[in-house]
Amino acid sequence: MALTVAVPTMERWSFLKDQVPKYLNDPNVAFVVISDENGKDINIICELELDSHSKLRLYNNDSVLGVYGNKRQCFLKAPSEWVAVLDSDNKFEPEFFSAFLKARERDGAKSEKTIYCAGFIQHVNLETGAIENKTFQFNGMKISRENWNDVLKMPNWNFLLNDGNCIWPRTVIKHFPDLPEDQIVGTDSIFFMRQAIQAGYTLSVEPTMHYIHTVHDGSHWLQNAEVSSRLMGIRDWRV
Repeated sequence: MALTVAVPTMERWSFLKDQVPKYLNDPNVAFVVISDENGKDINIICELELDSHSKLRLYNNDSVLGVYGNKRQCFLKAPSEWVAVLDSDNKFEPEFFSAFLKARERDGAKSEKTIYCAGFIQHVNLETGAIENKTFQFNGMKISRENWNDVLKMPNWNFLLNDGNCIWPRTVIKHFPDLPEDQIVGTDSIFFMRQAIQAGYTLSVEPTMHYIHTVHDGSHWLQNAEVSSRLMGIRDWRV
């Protein structure tokens, strides 16, 4: 079993400079894919001579695809059967991946149709220093077609289902159509998840998986809050 960490990015080296070396040095990570919208982060990687690392795969998109399209590229470019599609501005430690591997081993054959996400997400506001855990009530849940609609009625469901940063079986890519960004802006993660749940996958919210989700002025969601909030509100996310 091989795991790819795939990171969609555009001018986020201030965050990636700490994370990329961690991913490359992690024995549980077989490949690291960087899908760059304009090539600026890749240029820095090459200047630092990290591009020669055997695990690293660098892809510069021909045009700016948008968040959904770039994340979709991460699935397409991942060379292994498992892919962690991780935001460029969030913080992950090796324990995130080792906890996934234990959960996958626990689930056996069921893992082939299971998506794994963190049950403990620390939302950290880089401007104010405020720290929140908005998803604790979902810890240990298995979310499937049977209970998805009930989860949508729970407080803070959007912080779980629209934050992303999951580890996926790569087979799920066939359920993600090529869409223009203006149809999906700010709702990319819940769209991915709903497509997978509709196709029969299960989301496992793992208590032992943890990461830090940063909130800052450059956050895509904040920059597009008005449009994404409208799309979140007017679309029927039920299955």
